[in-house]
Amino acid sequence: MAGPRVAAIIPARMGSTRFPGKPLLDVRGLPMVEHVRRRSLLCGAFSDVVVATCDKEIAEAVERHGGRVVMTSSAHEAATDRVAEAMQTLDCTHVINVQGDELLVLPEDLEAMIRRIEANPAGEAWNAVAPIEATEELQDRSIVKCVVSRANRVLYCSRDFSKLPLPAGSFEPVRRILGILGYGRAFLARYGTMTRTPLERMESIDQSRIVESDVVLHGVDFTRPYPGINEPREVALVEGFLDDDRRQRDVLDAVLAMPGGRA
Repeated sequence: MAGPRVAAIIPARMGSTRFPGKPLLDVRGLPMVEHVRRRSLLCGAFSDVVVATCDKEIAEAVERHGGRVVMTSSAHEAATDRVAEAMQTLDCTHVINVQGDELLVLPEDLEAMIRRIEANPAGEAWNAVAPIEATEELQDRSIVKCVVSRANRVLYCSRDFSKLPLPAGSFEPVRRILGILGYGRAFLARYGTMTRTPLERMESIDQSRIVESDVVLHGVDFTRPYPGINEPREVALVEGFLDDDRRQRDVLDAVLAMPGGRA
């Protein structure tokens, strides 16, 4: 029997409430969404890498750099719903949703998630997690956090854990949720038919629909909690990692050297 065929789908839209137009933010001569697409390609283990969008501007930018685009409905409330629609055009058994603002995602971390899927192809959902590094992150609403079980199962998600009673000197069992999720094809097809749940609506966290629907969401440990770009203030933070983090510099060099050129 053939092993899993895992596709990468990168959802992106211009209408972000906190940072409109951010997929086309210029970073070192490339739009942010193109950085994410190229980092996914550098993983080398995906059956397909596509950008899913409802916006012509994003589609044109990606195609100009040689990328593949799947046009989706503009009515989706959650990124996962956009990914589910795009999946229908692909020949795959599983999907990894690589959010279009995860500009610092490492190819080896994506490969680690693929390996977890291959080890448990009957699983339904996976989510990248990483340690909390500072107390300030607990109340930063741009950072989604979760509580995990001893087996690294995601139990609860929220944007504000500042009032959560934690052991002195420890952030356990809280993790930072990253914008990279894996799904079995059958579950992802079902996700779009599932009713939006109270916690999902309250904080706009896609993962809450999964957890509240009693689906096991497996945490997958990533190298470190590299920030995404959710708000303009985070651009300088990401740029700092591109300048100062040795591994990020190496990946950036590989991204910029890939076919397709810059803007």
